Amino acid sequence: MKTRSPQPLLTGLMWAQQGATPGTPKLRHTCEQGDGVGPFGWEFHDGLSFGRQHIQDGALRLTTEFVKRPGGQHGGDWSWRVTVEPQASAQGILPPSMAATMSSGPPTQDWPC
Repeated sequence: MKTRSPQPLLTGLMWAQQGATPGTPKLRHTCEQGDGVGPFGWEFHDGLSFGRQHIQDGALRLTTEFVKRPGGQHGGDWSWRVTVEPQASAQGILPPSMAATMSSGPPTQDWPC
């Protein structure tokens, strides 16, 4: 994700449900139509300084939120929050555990906007 600001901060989130299926967990870092994730999308945002999105991945509901506070030497301070809520299945079974990692940084030649 990146904002529409002149000097955007690029961020990424990767996650996997551990123990959901036998074998290696599927590591996700995007939401695409047809990949089994959904619904997903932004609840609200201004494209520059705040936003909240929801991602439904099986029995997990991920919510990512960000806000930018103006000021400082680099244009402001960013705060991020990722919340994961297990959703019980029709059988009342909670999903397995989840692992996640988040990354951020300025655009580079290898990772342009």
